[in-house]
Amino acid sequence: MSLAITIDWKFVVALGAATVGTIFAVKMDASAAERVSIHAIDTGKEYAVTVNSNC
Repeated sequence: MSLAITIDWKFVVALGAATVGTIFAVKMDASAAERVSIHAIDTGKEYAVTVNSNC
């Protein structure tokens, strides 16, 4: 029986991001977590606009 497992780089990045997010969520207070979340959302919006622009 042959078994091959392929791990994509996106899986590794998502796993690392989830781990870092969990560590920060445990160690941060509510106001700091809110600021980080707002910054991350704004960064995502800017990236989406940049990717979709025709410059």
